[in-house]
Parts: sequence; C-alpha cells; structure tokens
Amino acid sequence: MQIKSIIFDLAGVLLNLDLEKDTQALLAVGLPDFDECLRRPEIAQPALKYLNGLIDEKEFLPQIRPYCRPDVTDPEIIESMNAVLADLPKSRMELLVSLRQHYKVYLLSNLNESDWQYTQALIQEAGYQVDQLFDRTFISYQMHMAKPDPRIFEEVIRATGIQPAETLYLDDTRENIESGRKMGFQAHLVPMNQLESILDGLLCRLDEVE
Repeated sequence: MQIKSIIFDLAGVLLNLDLEKDTQALLAVGLPDFDECLRRPEIAQPALKYLNGLIDEKEFLPQIRPYCRPDVTDPEIIESMNAVLADLPKSRMELLVSLRQHYKVYLLSNLNESDWQYTQALIQEAGYQVDQLFDRTFISYQMHMAKPDPRIFEEVIRATGIQPAETLYLDDTRENIESGRKMGFQAHLVPMNQLESILDGLLCRLDEVE
C-alpha cells in the first residue's frame, strides 16, 4: 500500500542523544548512571514522567531528591535530567523539508516543555520554523499522554485523518514501535542517533510502492 504519511519520533531519531554526557550529569548529582536509573523503578518512573511532561518540576523534584546528594540544588537536578539532549543536524531538517514535498510529515514525541523549547531553539538557529519541517506536531506534555499508550496514537489518527496502513512510523524505542504496529502503522525501529543508517533503504521502499 502506498505510503502517504511519515511520523517521526524526535529524541534519538531526529535529535541526537548523548548518553555519556547524561550519565556524567546524573552521577554529579548523586544518581546512578543512565542504565541503572532505568533499571530502578523508584527512579525511572518519576524521571520518565518528568521527561515526558506528564508531571512538572514541582511534582518531580520531591520524588527524585531522596536519591540525590543532599547538597545539590533543584536546577542541578533538572539539568541532569535534560543533559541527554544533544544536536539536531541541519541535514535532517533539510530532509524533512524535502519529504514534505511528497508526504505528510508529523512529529510524535515524548517530551517535556523545556526540552521542546530547547528543540525549537535549535530549529530556529538553523534558519527554520517548526511548521516548515512538520505538517503537525504531537508532543506528550501538551497532550497529557505519552507513548506507548495507544491513546496517543489514536489521537494522532483522529486529529490528522491519516490511515495507519499508509503511514510510516519511525522511533528508537521498541515498546513504542510495538504499540504503533498494533495500531496498524508501518513501524520501524531506528537505532539511536542512526536515522541515516536505515533511511536510504526505507526511502527506496517508499519509492517502490508509489
């Protein structure tokens, strides 16, 4: 079936992540390294809710502070959470502009407000506006729901009118991809920070079905 729309995740797909920098920042405030944080539900659960914008700083800080050094400040804790975000290559922005000539292009991202502001600043510094890159954006903190919750995919479908079977969905998280596939999307797992490693093959596939 012909592909008519493409949904991109942001962090790890379009926007590069720096896990080493993030781990250093986490250790500096007394938290475990990145992988250990994810393995410990008492840390992972509030951290993911904060990073996804489902709770704000006032709710997050009291939950995470018991696992931090007692002398660290609130801004230092928040900075450690957001340190994972790196750069957004201009070549990927150029790609989005090019793709929009042939497809509807959407952004679906688990992101909090400050990280979305950071992303918009990167886009503007490169000489673009968000609406030049995407037909529409869907950000978790604005929607009060996050992937892999099926409801967020349902809302994208409702708001855009896209057909999942005609939509390519790219994400770097396996759980999100599995949820997207259950909704009927042509979902593909992207190795973190390596969109280009699979992009040519996917674009060839898109060309073949047109």
